Amino acid sequence: MSTIAFVRHAQASLFQADYDRLSELGHSQASQLGRFLTNQGLSFDAFYTGPGRRHRHTAESVVRAQGRPEQSIRNMPEFDENQVDRLVTQHLESISDEFPEVARLDQEFRSATNASRRQQAFARMFAAVARLWASDRSVWPDVETAAAFRGRVNGGIDQIIDRADQGQHILVFTSVGPIAAAMQRALSCSDSVAVDLGWRIRNCSLTEFVFSEGRFTLDRFNSMSHLCDRGDWTYW
Repeated sequence: MSTIAFVRHAQASLFQADYDRLSELGHSQASQLGRFLTNQGLSFDAFYTGPGRRHRHTAESVVRAQGRPEQSIRNMPEFDENQVDRLVTQHLESISDEFPEVARLDQEFRSATNASRRQQAFARMFAAVARLWASDRSVWPDVETAAAFRGRVNGGIDQIIDRADQGQHILVFTSVGPIAAAMQRALSCSDSVAVDLGWRIRNCSLTEFVFSEGRFTLDRFNSMSHLCDRGDWTYW
C-alpha cells in the first residue's frame, strides 16, 4: 500500500503586500512539522510542491529536518491553488452587482474595526465567492473554472501515482484547493461539499490518502498532532 500525504502550506502573510511568503508563525509551524515527522521516524520517498513560495518554503523546512537535500523537491504546477483569489481581487465589484449577498459581506469586511473581525469578515466573503465559483453560476473567461481546476489537480495526482513504486510514501506541499480536490476524488462528493471541507483545512495540517491498483482512499484528515500548542493552529 502506497500513501500520498498533503500538507497545506504554513501560515502565509494575509493582508500584506506580499501574501506569498510565510509569516513568522508560519516558519515555526513548518519547522515543528519537520521535527515531528523526523522524531516519529516517518520518511518519504518523494517530495512535491506547488509553485508558490509559501509551498516551497514549507517544503524546504520539512525536507531539511528529514536530512534530505532541497534539490529532492519537485515543483508541480498542477498543485497551484485555484483562482478564487483572482475573483476577489479583480471581479468583486461585478460579482457584488450580480449577487447582493456578496456585496453585503464585502461591506462587512470593509467596515470591520479590528484585525480579528476583519479576518472573520474576509473569510465569510471569500467563502461566498468560492461557492459561486464551485457552482458555476457565473463564468469568468480569465478565471479557471472549478471543473478545469479539478482536472488539473487530478492530473497531478495521476502523475504521482504513475511514477510511484508499490509501498512508496509521497509528501505534497500545496494549498487548500488542491487538498479539497483530492478529498473530492476520494469521497466522490460535489464541488460545493469539497469547497466547504476546504474551510476546515488548517495551515501546515496533514491529510493522507492510501492508493493501490486504482484505489484512492482517505486515511486521515487535517491532522495537527505536530502542533501541540493550539495557539499555533491557524486557517489564514
